[in-house]
Amino acid sequence: MKNNYGLPANELIKIFKRDKFCVYCHKKMTEHTANKKRTDWWTIEHLNYLPPWNNPSTVVICCWGCNSSRGNKKISDWFESEYCLKRNIGIESVPPYVRKYIHDNE
Repeated sequence: MKNNYGLPANELIKIFKRDKFCVYCHKKMTEHTANKKRTDWWTIEHLNYLPPWNNPSTVVICCWGCNSSRGNKKISDWFESEYCLKRNIGIESVPPYVRKYIHDNE
């Protein structure tokens, strides 16, 4: 499991056990391989859109498509994007721990 963000390996394993599907669109994600669509690849997603990014409590796993679409936008702003509106992604559709982060930090 590649980890360029300074996350402790044991914490990253916990995150992968918790987030088996994209936290936003709920798609089952795949490993990064040439024969799989990039939009289905898993990615490390930082709920906080500004550094520091190595805090395990602000890291989730989402698909490449959602991560790419969000970029460095605040989650609440991203929820208003065409991408999210077309896919019914919003505060009501995310896991409770993502909702709590948004409530506490945005």
